[in-house]
Amino acid sequence: MGFKMKMLSSAAILAAGIATLPIEAMAKDMTIGFSSVGRFSLAFIAGETYLGRFAEERGWKYLSAIAENDAAKQSQDIDNLIARGVDAVIVMAVDSKAIESSVRAAHSEGIPVIGYMRPQDPGSTHLYDGFAGQDTVAQAYDAAIEMSKMLDEDSVAASDVKVLHVIGDPKDENALKRAEGFKKAAEEKGWEIVSEIICDGWSLDMALTGATNALESDSSINAVLLASDYLWPGVRTALQNRDKLHKRGEEGHVYIASQDVFPVAVDSIKEGYMDTSTLLDMYGMAVTAMDMTERLLAGEEFSETTTPKKVNWMSGVTITADNVETQEGLWGAEFHPDKK
Repeated sequence: MGFKMKMLSSAAILAAGIATLPIEAMAKDMTIGFSSVGRFSLAFIAGETYLGRFAEERGWKYLSAIAENDAAKQSQDIDNLIARGVDAVIVMAVDSKAIESSVRAAHSEGIPVIGYMRPQDPGSTHLYDGFAGQDTVAQAYDAAIEMSKMLDEDSVAASDVKVLHVIGDPKDENALKRAEGFKKAAEEKGWEIVSEIICDGWSLDMALTGATNALESDSSINAVLLASDYLWPGVRTALQNRDKLHKRGEEGHVYIASQDVFPVAVDSIKEGYMDTSTLLDMYGMAVTAMDMTERLLAGEEFSETTTPKKVNWMSGVTITADNVETQEGLWGAEFHPDKK
């Protein structure tokens, strides 16, 4: 796809005699707009910080717009970024379906759109020009499989594992993919999912209320598959209120497999209350998104045979008590509130 207003095509670059210039020389004085879901999650703040840092390193102007988890506001925000003359838009979508109209609007003005962290709905026809996300099916699956090793070590039979499955916002494609990964692992291991709760908008209140109701109605629950550490405070409170919050090795421990490695997960894994959490690679996704933006602005296009590909999936290491103190690259440690 050629971006007629905001990008030089490869042919135009050659005609201008600047094909041999380094990418950074061709991409100076650019303005990048970032449309974020919000700042209610520290993961989103980390992503926004990384992207701003990388834009500054390139000498670009960086504008951010915060949608407050509102798809309609995000659409307006992106319209405003387009009106302010940005050269590219990086977007973390509130709604994987609704974002398509904004992609169409940007393309109509010759502006490339790069997806960050949250993929589009598979049925979309107006697509991102590049995407940097995470394989969240594998993310959840890996966390559950690592937890299964602990269950084996502790001689907990698969037939005795009774799972509370806490699902994130169904408007977020990543939440649906994590649910898929968890269910795949549960089926393979022969665990019974006895209760599922859905947390619209990644609501902590829904996590607390739903987990409380599930634990009250089924005392056999001894494992939780958790869509994100972001929801852990609600689930943790519910466990504590039912006297089911115990460290691994203590009688009555409820096994927890989670996602993202927020600061609260770093702490809870160290304490022994949470067993596994697979890293959401905010840093790696930001590096890839900015690299793609730079290359798009220089006239490159991506496909599934280029490096990077048009759609890129990061993988994350699974954090346990064995590596939480030593693993490098944990954004939850870098952005920990206690870090000075």
